[in-house]
Amino acid sequence: MGRDLTFYPKKATKDELKQFIESLGFTKCDHLWDWPKGTLNYQWFDFEDFKSIDGVSADIYPVNKEDNIFNNNEWAIHVRNLYSASIYDVQMLNNVLREARKLFGGTITGDYGTNRYAPLWEDKSTPISRGIQWVYNKIFYAIEAISKTLPDETIQFQATDGVKMKMLNDYIKQYDPSRVLYNGLVPFLISMFEYFFSETFQILIKYDDTTKENIKQHSQKIDFQTLIEVSKNERTIENIIAGNYIFQNLNQLNKAYKEWLNIDVRKILFRKKKLGKSINYLENRIAEIIQYRHGIIHRFELDLNLSKEDFIVLVETVKLAIDEVINFLENKYAMQIERDCYE
Repeated sequence: MGRDLTFYPKKATKDELKQFIESLGFTKCDHLWDWPKGTLNYQWFDFEDFKSIDGVSADIYPVNKEDNIFNNNEWAIHVRNLYSASIYDVQMLNNVLREARKLFGGTITGDYGTNRYAPLWEDKSTPISRGIQWVYNKIFYAIEAISKTLPDETIQFQATDGVKMKMLNDYIKQYDPSRVLYNGLVPFLISMFEYFFSETFQILIKYDDTTKENIKQHSQKIDFQTLIEVSKNERTIENIIAGNYIFQNLNQLNKAYKEWLNIDVRKILFRKKKLGKSINYLENRIAEIIQYRHGIIHRFELDLNLSKEDFIVLVETVKLAIDEVINFLENKYAMQIERDCYE
């Protein structure tokens, strides 16, 4: 679902509409929809300070005369974004329609009636909240995808009661090929954990008021190749600083957050949680999963006792760890990260 609006100009050529759209910073793109022949598809996205979530699509297309009851112009502009779009995205969508109407005259139609724009709302977001929201959405989309598509175990053998029969059952299921897949997904799971803490660290040190001064005073040797990457906007100062730490190592991760942000991640995670059928300290379980990942990657140590249920517990453990840190950051920076769609 999203916002769909169309502008029918009184008088405008295809080239005039093209020049107008491009003057607003839109770039050409491909489109999945089957538009009429001759359509020009454009997109706009504001990467600065994580302002855009969905961006805006704008399509200049030839009008079917039967659909255009407003005038005889041969071309129209259709603009759209999703309901998940940020206020900046919706402001740009409205800006396209407003400025086009000023230049060319004409009529707006769509979800909100004739000549009406998409409604705005009170926005309390900050670069920090928008950045972390973006990282959170990306991570938890992947987590939900794993949870919903994880295949069942292939061997459905179930022994009768008894200690020996249970041992037989466990032994047979060690040869289930699905368990190799579950092991293979553990590094992927830890990569999500690493990505979250690395990206969040970079966002915080960029926008946290206390760290801005620390960055100015920071001294670090960098090679010429890194300078070239910075000059081409392929790397940022925050990315270079993050490169000094390993975010799939709890000690290193904690060192980064403590040195730059005075945030003790291990302390945040040092709390008991129900993980599967047992209660453990969240910090300890995360450390174990990280070591499990290292064993798979560096020594190909597969745990063939890892069942689907066991792997889902690992997923929930990583999710809980990220949620605990999000809770802390929400309080520290007086912000809110939307998580309803993942609950």
